[in-house]
Amino acid sequence: MTNLRWGRCIYHLGQHTDKFLREYLSQPDRRVLLVAGAGFDPRSTAVARHIAQYADGRARGYFVREERPRPDAELVARGDQNEEALRRLLPDCSVIRLDVFAADNAVVGGRTAVGLVSDLAIDDLTDLFVDFSALSIGVAFPIVRYLLTVTERQGLNLHLLVAENPGTDAEIRSTPTDVADAVHGFKGGWGLDARSRAARLWMPQLARGKRPVLERIRQRVQPHAFCPILPFPADDDPRLPDRLIEHYSEEFENTWRVDSRDIVYASQRSPLDLYRTILRMDDSRKRVFADIGGSQIILSPVGSKALAVGALMAALERDFTIMYVETLSYSVNFAHLDAVWGAQTAELVHVWLSGEAYAPHGSREDAEWKNSP
Repeated sequence: MTNLRWGRCIYHLGQHTDKFLREYLSQPDRRVLLVAGAGFDPRSTAVARHIAQYADGRARGYFVREERPRPDAELVARGDQNEEALRRLLPDCSVIRLDVFAADNAVVGGRTAVGLVSDLAIDDLTDLFVDFSALSIGVAFPIVRYLLTVTERQGLNLHLLVAENPGTDAEIRSTPTDVADAVHGFKGGWGLDARSRAARLWMPQLARGKRPVLERIRQRVQPHAFCPILPFPADDDPRLPDRLIEHYSEEFENTWRVDSRDIVYASQRSPLDLYRTILRMDDSRKRVFADIGGSQIILSPVGSKALAVGALMAALERDFTIMYVETLSYSVNFAHLDAVWGAQTAELVHVWLSGEAYAPHGSREDAEWKNSP
């Protein structure tokens, strides 16, 4: 397989993440900025608690409240509570209201988020942390793409964190828009004449309650082949892959026509597992389709947040298209959500994306390391 940019990526899970954060952030020269969501999701404050505890007095917060039309009053109240909690944890912070939709209902959240983040003063920092836990894909992915460019240029460390809790994801229902489109900054080669003859492979990440979303994306992508991604192992529910196959049985048999050999299994809490698998498949397809128009991979990470990070890393490295459907509104049974949140422990997943742990991207050291046996 082609040498991978994050082939030896620094990654932590669960108690190892806590140990890393405790030891790393206790270094007195660390100056930290946390970029995170401040919405109704109970995971909003999970990462901030760790940052505040271990980098007390040396951390700032930049919290995003994603605004969608006509939100439910309980969602707003929960968002207010989480915002107040974040302000108490990191008093040196900014909270911004981000309209996900323009007045004409066009999706503008990702583009607006990049514009706002580009105004951040980061010269005095050593580390930027982006917490995916309560940010949507359409906002988090463009922010990370922009910050990766900036932190590499300025020699800063960029980390991704997720409070992974699949039960919480399952309790949050979304009402999608009618339009499938590429995430801002992740268009890849979508729509280019040069890719018009490419063999399109669609890799949707399967999750409960996402059938309408995936159908909209399928109609937009019109793929030549499907490789659905299933979470396996799934620690909270070992039979989850079987349940998802049953849930999507009609699509598997009649619409997508998926062969069992086409299914991609990726560890639910390991972004690197999915990242490496996608790039391995891309290498194989490039060889197969080189003389007949090439290959194009389209990703749709609509399930586990940890797996979405793996898809993000693959898209950053190979400029894959990320196709998604923005959420118009959310609905939550908070009695169920609170029960799930209280019963399950969210595990923190950490990926050190760039910075002092690695040789500069494109440097001689980087090339020598990648070419080493």
